[in-house]
Amino acid sequence: MKTIANRILHCAAGALLLGASAFGQNILTANIPFAFHANGATMPAGSYRIDTLIDHGGMGVIRLRDAEAKKTASAIGTPMDFKAKPDSAPHLVFHCKDNDCNLRQVWMPYAAYGYPSHAKDSAGDRVASIPLTTTKAD
Repeated sequence: MKTIANRILHCAAGALLLGASAFGQNILTANIPFAFHANGATMPAGSYRIDTLIDHGGMGVIRLRDAEAKKTASAIGTPMDFKAKPDSAPHLVFHCKDNDCNLRQVWMPYAAYGYPSHAKDSAGDRVASIPLTTTKAD
């Protein structure tokens, strides 16, 4: 009986802590005016919500959700030297060649992640930086 009560208490405490951490978080959004690729998924132009899902062992999993098209892409990034640009505002960095754009970096308020380049990338690629807008969650 004690074991069951203990488990219920632990579950309730965990739910309370998770709910408290979610309350008051900031929501990051980006208006991306072009179609792009993220982790092999082709995403349409639109307004996206950007979330960090997991950060285990230094690997950041970023989720991009398109509200209008109901499409989601997740990209596993490698941590970048965040201290190199401590004053940098949150933004996404894309490398574009012709009409083909690929997500290469995500700069969050607390960390930065890089995504692998492709053999097709070259020094002549255009670089597009899209700002992330921060809004307070309910």
